[in-house]
Amino acid sequence: MNILEKILIVAKYTLKEILKSKVLYITLVIGVALMIVTYVATEFTYGVPEKVSLDFGLGMLSLSSIGISIFMGATLLPNEIDSRTVYMVISRPVPRWVFITGKVVGLIGVLAVNFAILSTMTLACTYLLGGQIDQTIIMAILFTLLECILLLLLVVFFSLFTNNILSSSISVVILLLGHAVQETQQTTFVQNRELLGKILSFYHLVLPGFYKLNLKDFVIYNQSIEASYLWGSFIYGATYSAFLFLMIIYLFNKKNLD
Repeated sequence: MNILEKILIVAKYTLKEILKSKVLYITLVIGVALMIVTYVATEFTYGVPEKVSLDFGLGMLSLSSIGISIFMGATLLPNEIDSRTVYMVISRPVPRWVFITGKVVGLIGVLAVNFAILSTMTLACTYLLGGQIDQTIIMAILFTLLECILLLLLVVFFSLFTNNILSSSISVVILLLGHAVQETQQTTFVQNRELLGKILSFYHLVLPGFYKLNLKDFVIYNQSIEASYLWGSFIYGATYSAFLFLMIIYLFNKKNLD
């Protein structure tokens, strides 16, 4: 059995285990809520019910996926240690990096299932209400997925040397700051305080700027997006995710599991 087959087996096992749990029930609940809000929008919103449906759908898609990313990332390693699965796997001829890679790939698969369900419902509601499904909407969904993958890797990274609550809390704070850092830097309060500006610039340089992956405003306000912006944001998100993934592998290889 080659390395790729081992990674896929671990990923398949991870995906099945999570799908058997109640984690994705929230996806179905949100899907039903989306349908209800769409109906309400049709009855009480004049002129732009498709905008309400699209706004709500993209928002719920993002929030549910963020919640799933934090929950799965924070519990990934503790659950494996508690169930003794990690010891059984690494005692066999399965390198640690293969095991953690398969686990992460499986978690990304769960995110993909969540996105497939909610994005399909969002696009269907928008289309049925007379909205147009254009490239900007598709790109906003894909970039939200990239954002959640980055967040998932961030939570897994912190979970390797902190507990569940702390890793989740730190990741949420970084997520919120990552969305607000650009606008905060542009405020008069920050521009008049050189030290604070340098601190935020350092943060912006080192920690992830999640705002770069948020295309929701472009969709809601029908703004065009330049190809250079899309490529720059995609390369940024993909590069940062790759860096975190390599750090996860390195730390897991060094981690004492006793």
